[in-house]
This record gives sequence, C-alpha cells and structure tokens, in this order.
Amino acid sequence: MKTSLLTIALVLAINFVGAQNETVQSFTLKQAVDYAIDNANSVKNARLDEKKAKAFNWEILTQGLPQLNGSFEYDHYFKVPEVPAFNQYFGPTSTFSQILARLEYIDGTGFLNGGPSQSPNATVNTNAPNPSGNGNANVPQSIATTLNNNSSAFGSVSFVLPNDITTGLTLTQLFFDARYMFGIKARKDLFKTSRLSTELSQQEIRYSVTRAYYQAAAASESKSLLEQNLKLIDTLLRDTRATYAQGLIEELDVNRLELAQATLQSQVTLQNGMAQVAMANLKFQMGLPLDNEIVLTENLEQLKSEVDLGLSAAFNAQNRIEYNLLNTAITLKGYDVKQKRSGYFPTIAGFLNYTGNVQTQAFNDMFKGTNWYPQGIVGLKVSIPIFDAGQKWAQVQQAKLEQQKAQNNFENFKQAAMLQYQSAQANFNSALADETNSQKTVDLSKKIFNKNEIKFANGAGSSFELVQSEQEFTTNQLKHMQSIMNLLNAKADLDKAMGVK
Repeated sequence: MKTSLLTIALVLAINFVGAQNETVQSFTLKQAVDYAIDNANSVKNARLDEKKAKAFNWEILTQGLPQLNGSFEYDHYFKVPEVPAFNQYFGPTSTFSQILARLEYIDGTGFLNGGPSQSPNATVNTNAPNPSGNGNANVPQSIATTLNNNSSAFGSVSFVLPNDITTGLTLTQLFFDARYMFGIKARKDLFKTSRLSTELSQQEIRYSVTRAYYQAAAASESKSLLEQNLKLIDTLLRDTRATYAQGLIEELDVNRLELAQATLQSQVTLQNGMAQVAMANLKFQMGLPLDNEIVLTENLEQLKSEVDLGLSAAFNAQNRIEYNLLNTAITLKGYDVKQKRSGYFPTIAGFLNYTGNVQTQAFNDMFKGTNWYPQGIVGLKVSIPIFDAGQKWAQVQQAKLEQQKAQNNFENFKQAAMLQYQSAQANFNSALADETNSQKTVDLSKKIFNKNEIKFANGAGSSFELVQSEQEFTTNQLKHMQSIMNLLNAKADLDKAMGVK
C-alpha cells in the first residue's frame, strides 16, 4: 500500500514539473515579426542564397588566378602493342638485332632480358647459339619473341614495355580574357541582387506576419466577445425562467431567450474554430511549431493606436525593393551582352608542365630512380576565334533581347507599382471611413440594448425587443472588430505599396 502511494506521488510530481516546464510564449506584433525574420524558412533560404552568391563571386574571381593540377597514371600492358616493320631493318638477322643482342651482355645494363653481369672488359659470346642460324651474333629469346622471326618482307616490332607510369604537374595562368573581365565587373551587382532578394524576403515575411497577427487578434477578440454575450444571455434566461415560474411572464419570452442562447452557442463554436485556424496560420508564418502555445499581448485597439493613420507621404517607386532589383537586372543583362561580344577577342594563357615517365619490364624496377625520365615545358597559348558560322552573333542577339525584356519588366513594374499604390490608398480611405461609422453603430446599438434590458427587467419591455437589440448589438460589435482589422490590413497594404520598411 505504501509502495502504491509512493508511486502515485512520484507520478503526480513528474506531471507537475512537466506542466511547469510547458512555457507559453507571449508576442507583441513587433516581437512576432522579429521572431519570423530570424526563424521563417523563406528568410533562411534567402540568407543561404546570399551566402551562395558570395561563393559564386569567389568562383568567378578564381578563374583568373593560377591553377595547379597534378596527374598520375599507371598502365600495364598484358599484351604489348606491336607495329609492322621491314624485316631487313628489324628482323632477327638485321644489323639492329645484332646490336641489341650484343648490348644484352654488356655489364650493368640489364638491357632487355637483364643478362648476367660481366666485367667491363667482357666480350660478346660469339659461340652462343644463333637463333636465326645466320652469323655469329647471339640473338636472345626476348628479341626472338618481340620480332617476327620469319623470312617474309614484313614483320612486327614493339617499342613498349609492359609497365608504364606517367606523373606530372601543370601550372596555368590566365593573362587575358575579355569575358573574365566583364564577369569580374558583374560580381558587385550579382551580390547586390542577392542582398536585395534577402531584404525583399524579409519585407514579405513582415507583411505576412503582420496580417496574420491582425487576423488572429480579431478572431480571438471576437470569440471572447461572443462568450461574454453568451454569459449575459445565460443570466437573462435564468432570471426569465424564474419570473416565468412565478407566472409573471409568458413562456414565449423564455423561448425567445433560449433561441438567442442557442444561436450564440453556435456562433461561439464557429468562432472558436476560426480563432484556432488564425492562430495556426500566425505560427506558420512566424516559423513556430504548430503545437506551441502562444499568447498575443496586443489587442485591436492597441494595434490601431500604434498605426499612423494620417496622410501618407508622396508615392515614389524608387522606395520599393523591386525597383532596385529590376534596375540591377538590367545592368546585369548589359554585362551579359558585353560578355557575349567579348567572345570575338583572343584569349591568352601561360602554362608550365613538368612530367616524369618510366617503363620497365618488371614491376619492381619502376621504383628505381635511374629508370625515370623527366620532361619540362613552359609555353604561351593564344586562342584566336576566326569563324564560328555566326554562333557568337546569335548569342549576342539573344543577350540583347533578354536585356530588352528586363527593361520592359522594369517599365511595367513602375506602372503596376503606381496602380498598386492608388488601389491601396483608396482601400485605406474606405476602411478608415468604415471603421469610424462602425464605431458609431456600436455605440448606438449598445444604448438600445441597455434600455431594452432595463425595460424588460422592470416588466415594461418585451423579450422580442430585448433579443433583437442583443443580436444587433453583437452583430455590430463583430462588424466593428472586422472593420478595425480591415483598416489595419489596408494600412499594411499601403505601407507595402509605398515601400515602407
């Protein structure tokens, strides 16, 4: 029994500690925007693209810096290649074969078959059997297997040994390339484009989070308002039922209040779902996990008081980030045209190459330093384009057309930005007027409801008038909240159209 009680106490303690660790985050609008700029995936990707642009700029620069490359290649000929040869020059009885046969027996050479070492004064063994049957020269079996031992006019000979290693280093340096020069000039604008793209992404996420915050705040307040009105109707219904039980009013009065209660309960349920969706959308825009609990610390009235509802400054398209982006795109397209034209110019590059090569009969002999043969070369390479059947001309024409398209997009943006500003300005003025009128409507409907409530409590008013005034008051309150949200959204649209950061 004691063990069971101890277990229960431990479970309760763990649950209590876990509940204490589940923190609920609170956000003002500014805090929500700042959090989104640091954590939203779209902004993270924009920053990654900016880092990628830096790496790409370095890639362009390195094309004109010295380049050093190494190489290593090992080949083993399990069947050495042979070439046709005249037997009178390379056959077993030729002078060339006689010289090779005698060199095999020179001390320390190890030539061909690597014959036995002899003293420097050793003489050629003229008594050795002659494979060819002609003369006194000793032609070893290695020669006999390499050279075609027949009496025909043609034979075959190999100048390759089975094991071959080639290794080397190559240093290159670009001296002149017009395309590279224009690429270097475009690096600054390329990075500027990535930086502006990051700013545009931050502006978009600021705009999205702001509208989502307004929507979540409006949905939450509408839910609270309906719940408060439902409590009021519950109280009226309870009092009305008590009055009906005393026989002072008709049952119809009770039924009307019950209908109003059911209507409000349905509205509360619907608004609760809308508030959950709005809050989930805000967390998504902020880059928060959807299962995190958050609380909004600013209501609609506070948000409205923080917004400057006065006259806006004059519109200037140059304040928009898109203006600078499209203008930079025209500049980059211009560099592209110049780069394509520079294909007509020559390219000059220098190079230095140092290689080593070894060929041996046996694999172990490849690592003897005396068998290696180095080679070094330094030079200058000039590539001059002469005729390409109009390929470069076609590339230049395409680049020019792309530049014209960029210019057209730029002009189209300036017109579209002006239209967007005019539309946003008109919507803002309309929303401002609507919010003012809705506030008056709320004030009047509240007075009417309060008077009907007093009259009904004193038995001088009907339940029909009370329910109708309550519904009108609730509807006008919801409309007023919607009008405030519309005003805030219209202001956000106007700021975006004007390029306010």
